Amino acid sequence: MSRVEVTIPAMLATLVGEERTFQVDGETVRDVLHELCVRHPELRVHLFDEIGALRPHVSVFHDDRTVHDLDASVADGARIVVLQAVSGGVASRE
Repeated sequence: MSRVEVTIPAMLATLVGEERTFQVDGETVRDVLHELCVRHPELRVHLFDEIGALRPHVSVFHDDRTVHDLDASVADGARIVVLQAVSGGVASRE
């Protein structure tokens, strides 16, 4: 089992007491994200859809590389960063 550092965006940190970085154990990226959601169930709906797939607006990076396969293995000391796309804003009426 590998110990991995996981960082979540500030928007999600408000759901878990403002903490942004966690030490989580797992063998794969999926395991690590699952364990994070076991510790903080309120994150699951923001990261995964109803069938358990990563939401399309969520990007995951493993040691600075975009994750395309959640079943990719992780090494002890690896870093995973979760980001959410943000869109919207105020439309100009010029």
